[in-house]
Amino acid sequence: MTIFATDRLWDEVVVLEGDLQVLRVQSTRDALLCLKNHWPIEDGPAGLMARNVCEQGLASDEDPGFARRAFIEAAKEAGFRVNSWTAA
Repeated sequence: MTIFATDRLWDEVVVLEGDLQVLRVQSTRDALLCLKNHWPIEDGPAGLMARNVCEQGLASDEDPGFARRAFIEAAKEAGFRVNSWTAA
């Protein structure tokens, strides 16, 4: 797997556990792809916010932590178990 500077790596990986899948997310780009391709809820408010924050984060020098926190909230909304060493 190739990682680019524009992927906006996070300080800490987030692992999501669902009933049928486990997703390992380590960057803003990973989060956006996950939200677009593997998300069980299409129109949840936290999910829509996370998509917007991730898209904005990839197009700017914004702290990747904003996208990480938004993604974690979206994951909780979608019913994933969130595994991370820090809460958000």
